[in-house]
Amino acid sequence: LIEKLAARPPKALAFDVLFLEPFTADLEGDKMLARATKAHPWVVHSYFFQNEGEKIVQVQLPFPSLLNVVEHAGYVNAFIDEDGVLRSARGQVKVQDQDISLLSVEAASLYLGKEPGEVLKMIPQDAKGRMVLNFVGKDYTFPYISYADVLSGKYPAKDLAGKVLLVGSSATGTFDHYPTPTSSFMPGVEFHANVIDNLIRLNALRMGKLTWTFAAIAFFGLLAGLLLVRASAWAGALWALLAGGAYTAAAQWLFVNRQLVIDMAGPLLTLISAYGAIVVYRFFTEEREKRMVKSFFSQQVSGELLDVLMDNPEILKKAGERREMTVFFSDVAGFTSISERLQPEELVELLNEYLTSMTEVIFQNGGYVDKYMGDGIMAFWNGLLKQPDHAERACRCALQSAAKLNELNDKLKQRSLIELSARIGVNTGAMAAGYMGSIQKKQFTVMGDNVNLGSRLEGANKAFGSSIMISEFTYEIVQDKFEVRYLDRIRVPGKAKPVKVYELLAEKGGLDPVWQKAQPMYHEGIRLFTEKQFESAKKKFLEVIQILGQDKASMAYIQRAETFMETPPAQNWDGVFEVKSK
Repeated sequence: LIEKLAARPPKALAFDVLFLEPFTADLEGDKMLARATKAHPWVVHSYFFQNEGEKIVQVQLPFPSLLNVVEHAGYVNAFIDEDGVLRSARGQVKVQDQDISLLSVEAASLYLGKEPGEVLKMIPQDAKGRMVLNFVGKDYTFPYISYADVLSGKYPAKDLAGKVLLVGSSATGTFDHYPTPTSSFMPGVEFHANVIDNLIRLNALRMGKLTWTFAAIAFFGLLAGLLLVRASAWAGALWALLAGGAYTAAAQWLFVNRQLVIDMAGPLLTLISAYGAIVVYRFFTEEREKRMVKSFFSQQVSGELLDVLMDNPEILKKAGERREMTVFFSDVAGFTSISERLQPEELVELLNEYLTSMTEVIFQNGGYVDKYMGDGIMAFWNGLLKQPDHAERACRCALQSAAKLNELNDKLKQRSLIELSARIGVNTGAMAAGYMGSIQKKQFTVMGDNVNLGSRLEGANKAFGSSIMISEFTYEIVQDKFEVRYLDRIRVPGKAKPVKVYELLAEKGGLDPVWQKAQPMYHEGIRLFTEKQFESAKKKFLEVIQILGQDKASMAYIQRAETFMETPPAQNWDGVFEVKSK
């Protein structure tokens, strides 16, 4: 074969075939091989060594007569990774302070016209002197030519001039095959072909530093901890998929265009593990939160609102923020006297029926029932979910509660039971919602000075005989939606600053004709009263009563006017009515 190629010689002819012992059946043939090798310095022979770890203990060289004439030779040892895959080549090793080279490195150095050490300096190597191969493709990617076809002339030897040729076997029975990243069974001779290709093209792979890997792991860890944990399940999955896809695409681009290998397993496993941990954590915590939400709120909000809280329990984590809310207080008038006239079981039945009816109305308007206080109810809006129309909802709830109570009284009358009347106070202002209570028992409630004012307004109804009293703060928000009448400027217990109060009468356009006629006279009476024209004010309020038949607020002003007519107020009288009782 060597003589056949000599006419138009290749750059290198490397034998991935070991000639370790003389061929006793044909010693003349061995001599001919030695003469041909000596005559043509582009021939490269092979040998191998036995090692214990990093230490080489024995070298198996070509038979002596061949070894004496060999100018270029290289070892054929393969350094397989722990998982059984051949990914890299060790270009040189030291034997007794002398560098010996891999067969394919020797062949490539002949093609490039450089020393093996110079060739290896041109490519990236790791700390152990290994080059990570950029495999051209799967097995049989390089052209295979039959040895016999070249000898017979069937394949023209001249076509191989100037190339690097490797002589070896691809037959399975030779046991010279290795798993590689691109093939499960690559012939060893093609492994050397890949080494030569990487050395000639200078495209061996560069391994990314550990700092890159640690940085990517830290990034994905932070991404999961800061972003994915805050996103919804679907949004988190999308972000994780996008981040993983972007990292994979970047790794692929660096591999193809820059021959840089960055670790994919560590960072992507970090991302997958972190997202998986978040999903598992959420599954258990959200289930626990949903059970907690259901336990806390199933009897305090409507089914519709409960569904929203069950689907979004994180809403509760925002509780405690200070915002504008509307609070609602209602109480049964004269409940003490009613309770004295009924048996305990009758009283419980009546009270449960009343509270059930009123709670239904609160739920229908999206309110949160804070607590029951005997015959009293406290509710609020805009504490859990954002309800921009919270004041309107509370006022509508108050009117519907009064209507519902009339329906309930009709039923009670048919059963010969005591009829009920109720007072309602509504106030809007800055409040804070949150959990209050002891370690043993907590309750979600609203707190603040404006809550106290709402409670006082409910009691202040007594002084005017009104049913639904709203503060000036609520009135400013809902005045275009509801019909009201001004009651007074009052100072309630515990509050130094007076507040204007109004009686809620109906939704806008819903005032009955009698009230439409009486209302202008009533407000004229208020004007005269504040201007200390008490006698004229009394006459106006009497006219209102004649129209309405009866009106407790007008009667209250008549009584106050008569008192001031007998004992005029002081010169610095500010017109504020002091509410003495709660």
